[in-house]
Amino acid sequence: MSSVSGRGVAAASVLLLSILASPVFAAPEAAAGLQLKTDAFREVEVVGKGGKKEKQLQALTRALPGQEVIYVITYRNTGTKPAEKVVVNNPVPKGLAYQSGSAQGNGALAEVSVDGGKQYGQLDALRITGADGKPRAAKAEDVTHVRWTVAAAVKPGSEGKVTYRALLK
Repeated sequence: MSSVSGRGVAAASVLLLSILASPVFAAPEAAAGLQLKTDAFREVEVVGKGGKKEKQLQALTRALPGQEVIYVITYRNTGTKPAEKVVVNNPVPKGLAYQSGSAQGNGALAEVSVDGGKQYGQLDALRITGADGKPRAAKAEDVTHVRWTVAAAVKPGSEGKVTYRALLK
């Protein structure tokens, strides 16, 4: 994806569709009864009770360059047995820059990839080849995928959520 500036409403619609349609995968051994759903949000400040300002998530209806997109991936075990070794893998859509340290999940280990999902680790431990052909430390904007390894088995009927944030370029 590239920036929508100067491309009109049609390009913005295609871009938004790409942002919302980010595919999510689960590890094959856990996928049998696992249902995955991705939603995209934006964070807005609202005035709550007593005039106190609060942040809320609102469904993303359109995105502009420079806007942060918050992805929430919900996993649910629809099977009859606990889902073990659950791994949720989400590519970061092109045109979006992963926000360092934003991957979170209830008891899930979050790792990132900078090579299209071939290898994962903590961002500060990853390296890539720069434009000059020399190795350099990976940066948040180099992240291509985010992966969460869920620590505990997901019981039948249970669900959990993992999230990350990305900035529209």
